[in-house]
Amino acid sequence: MPDYLILPRAREIRGTVRAPSSKSATNRALVLAALSPTPVTLVRPLDCDDADALVASLRVMGARISASEGALEVSGPLRGGPEEIVLQARDSGTAARFLAAVAAATPGRFRLDGSPRLRERPMRGLLDALESAGARVVPLGRRGSLPLEIEGGALRPSEVEVDGRESSQFLSALLLAGVAVEGGLAVRPTGTVVSAPYVALTVETLRAFGHSVETEGGAFRVRRGERAISSYEVPGDFSSAIALLAVAAAGARGSVTVRGVSRDSAAPDAAALDVLEAFGLEIAGEPGAVTATLASPPLSAVSVRASDFPDAVPVLAALAALAKGESRFSGIAHLRLKESDRIAALASLIPAAGARVRATDADLVVTGGARAGDGAILPTFRDHRIAMAAGIVSLALGGYRIENPGSVSKSYPAFFRDLATLSH
Repeated sequence: MPDYLILPRAREIRGTVRAPSSKSATNRALVLAALSPTPVTLVRPLDCDDADALVASLRVMGARISASEGALEVSGPLRGGPEEIVLQARDSGTAARFLAAVAAATPGRFRLDGSPRLRERPMRGLLDALESAGARVVPLGRRGSLPLEIEGGALRPSEVEVDGRESSQFLSALLLAGVAVEGGLAVRPTGTVVSAPYVALTVETLRAFGHSVETEGGAFRVRRGERAISSYEVPGDFSSAIALLAVAAAGARGSVTVRGVSRDSAAPDAAALDVLEAFGLEIAGEPGAVTATLASPPLSAVSVRASDFPDAVPVLAALAALAKGESRFSGIAHLRLKESDRIAALASLIPAAGARVRATDADLVVTGGARAGDGAILPTFRDHRIAMAAGIVSLALGGYRIENPGSVSKSYPAFFRDLATLSH
């Protein structure tokens, strides 16, 4: 049975919130710490469902992971054994893709599975690339999807091609696993890599852990570094920060400062700050913080190609529902392959709030006009990003019931609690 959250309409939005730590950086750091030859302390990792799924699977692969205040102590090595080891990625596409590649590089027998929705999400591009590098993968259901069996330890140093059109996580997974392959891997993406800035985050994290990543003729070549680090501090999460900054538009007056992020960040969703400005928010940066202020409502419509910051699209679409005029978000076909079909989910959420929407395979067009809810339900499809978008609409207009608000635990368990501190 679904549960519901009712947020009273905000008259004014003001306050300061610290951004949660980056889910994307936490997951990459967990894998690299487990592959490190010496123990690594992860400082301020994000405690969320996705990270929990990855931690649980790395533990059954042999990693020792213990929590202390604000940190995780991680040590390897990863290893299998004669018995099959079951890896459960739950709802996490990131965990599924990273675990598939790491298991292929780790001696042992593994079975990888996930939730019903995760079984629907694509894996084939990654699995094809792993098999071309020597991995032995046996599908247990539909080819190219979970569940599957992996006979690990067979990856050989080679150059592999991977189709990046469905998910940048395929490329990132191979790069992370490359440090476990003696001699490394060269990975050449084919097609246009969606969410390419997330690959840059992977490369940045690899280098922070002391590994070598070079680009040669369109390929990424990764080799295990000769030095190991002892600690890594996880940066703030810009995907969540964008949601918090967007909240500034939910009141008649609004100003929100988010600490733990910087305007000049290389994080993919930092590019969405320009879209917030296009809506009419004033964005100011200072060392370690970003402030959004609603200067002169109503919000203006926007037209943007959003392929490089997909996680921000639901929140931006929520602002478009509050804006005057027609907004367009293009280049977002890969949103159909997320925790929910996010284009279809937004095509349900936005009309439920009284605005209009047109959706195609790769575009979303939103015409503003959202109104107070009078008890109506905002559907979230158990998707954390859709729930955050619903929270902004509900706070701005009042009268709505947000369905399954607990889904935010996937990436930002304290989201609605932090929202409440900003509403006055």
